[in-house]
Amino acid sequence: MLNFESIPIYWANRLSAMTRRELTNRFRAAGHNISPEEWAILLLLWRQDAQNPGEMSARTVRDPTTMTRLIDAMVRKGLVVRRADPTDRRRSSICLTEHGRTMEPVLIALAAPMITASLDGVSKDDAETTVRVLSKMIANISAAKKGER
Repeated sequence: MLNFESIPIYWANRLSAMTRRELTNRFRAAGHNISPEEWAILLLLWRQDAQNPGEMSARTVRDPTTMTRLIDAMVRKGLVVRRADPTDRRRSSICLTEHGRTMEPVLIALAAPMITASLDGVSKDDAETTVRVLSKMIANISAAKKGER
């Protein structure tokens, strides 16, 4: 019988579920109707504004239909706008609004205590190893999906 607790993916999935629930609770308690999925998009845009939805879909591991739905919701909330690509009218860029920009310090301040608590008792080396291993596992799954493995 397979011991699922010995599989890193089990723990990654459990951490993901707990993180999503905790972020949702923290954001809502502070009066912000922003989902963890929208938070992930905001993190990308805060790092680099004006991104293509397809690129964001790949970076957040969301299918294009889900990405479109998330962006639509964020447009309605006034966090982002769609802008036509001046060189190709079939493409658009997703850009932060002023409201979307001002949410960065607010949401980061709400998420930071959870992130800090999650790393309590974890050495810097262990955290770096965890990131490296999870990144490698993601690359392995991506390669297998593309038929490279």
